Amino acid sequence: MRLRPCTKAAGSFLRVRVAPATLLGAIAVAVVVGTRAPAIADVQGPNFPSTVVNDPSTGMDPWIAPEQAAVSDNIRALISAPGFFQSYYLKATGFGFSIPSGAVIEGIQVNVERLGVFPDFDAAVRIVKGGIVGTTDRSMPGYWSALPPDDEVATYGDGSDLWGETWTAADINGMNFGFALSAAGADNIALVDSISITVFYSTNCGNSQIDVNEDCDDGNTANGDCCSATCHLDTPGTPCPDATVCNGVETCDGAGTCLPGAPLDCDDDNLCTRDSCDAGGGCAHDGSLVTGCRAALKSILLLKDKSPDDKDKLLWKWVKGEPTTQADFGVPTGTTQYALCLHAGTAAALVADYAIPGDGVKWTPISTKGYKYTDPGGSSDGITKVLLKGSPQDKSKCVVKGKGVGLDDFDLTTLVDPVTVQLINDATSACFESTFDEADFITSDDPSEFKAKAR
Repeated sequence: MRLRPCTKAAGSFLRVRVAPATLLGAIAVAVVVGTRAPAIADVQGPNFPSTVVNDPSTGMDPWIAPEQAAVSDNIRALISAPGFFQSYYLKATGFGFSIPSGAVIEGIQVNVERLGVFPDFDAAVRIVKGGIVGTTDRSMPGYWSALPPDDEVATYGDGSDLWGETWTAADINGMNFGFALSAAGADNIALVDSISITVFYSTNCGNSQIDVNEDCDDGNTANGDCCSATCHLDTPGTPCPDATVCNGVETCDGAGTCLPGAPLDCDDDNLCTRDSCDAGGGCAHDGSLVTGCRAALKSILLLKDKSPDDKDKLLWKWVKGEPTTQADFGVPTGTTQYALCLHAGTAAALVADYAIPGDGVKWTPISTKGYKYTDPGGSSDGITKVLLKGSPQDKSKCVVKGKGVGLDDFDLTTLVDPVTVQLINDATSACFESTFDEADFITSDDPSEFKAKAR
């Protein structure tokens, strides 16, 4: 519990903060008159892990039932081996911290309830950051000592120990933050009942000027006084840091609330990529293959990359394809857009893409079976003709032709097995795919030409 006595007098403002004696060892009083509150020390913990496992990156001997070191209940993880032993790391993660964003991490303290049968001792004691065991060792000299059934509590680190690392709140709050312990001994038993972590951190919160609207500041960033978890009253229009960049830059309204920004527009206008937003990295465009596309009994691919570029050529045929209706093709005479996507290699890297927009003039229906596209000038990525013809049997057909300077220029010698062509649209789940293995390649002495036929 944190006490919040607050006195206001003419021309002055008094803040008094009392910290718990159980955490600080004594009662500490901070007094601030008419100025911004300094960095406020705070503590979370002790927290216990959700996961404890063996990590064989050190030692020779695994712990028995490592998960039993997650809770202080006198049910223990055990290491026992004849002769000299050194255990695997007993690795604990998932401590469930919720340190405020922007907080400064001041120190990390780990308590281990342990029980040793002489002569057990620390072999390695290290922090875990992002799932990786650190290099700073906090092993203590001497042997583990305790008499059953009582554990001893060994304390590693303190309120100013960063264990040789730099930290953010996100590092501490992550599921892969934790602690790793390796024990050693000879012809004996070592046991660990529980592992807990306490984190010390500081924040800044408070108005820079005293006014009648300011409430008593309790020195933390919890909602309910002059500060919220992300905004200060005296900083309207400033950015509000949050956990994702995808919602744009949020700004403070000057009353403790974040106003939403404009979400990131991650549309790259390319149907051959799947657009998304990563909370930390921003926009991402996945050019991997679409799954579930329809196959054909026969496919042909012809590419020419000549000089000058007006001699370039593209031909793709998808013949005797799976049953397809006119509705499966969408409505390219309206807004349905198409793209031809060319992938190469086992990683299916996207090497070329050709856009074919919806158009009420260039697209025309083929009775009730499909559509055809005609653009002799190749105004969209060099594509001049497209045929989409459905059939209730395995006689569906797709053809895409292109020529000239509008076609993608790339080194045709990079087309390595397998080469995959996909025709996709933005209106239906129907897509059409041809795959050409090395056996389907038609050998040519001209590096500016590529031919393949699959049956």
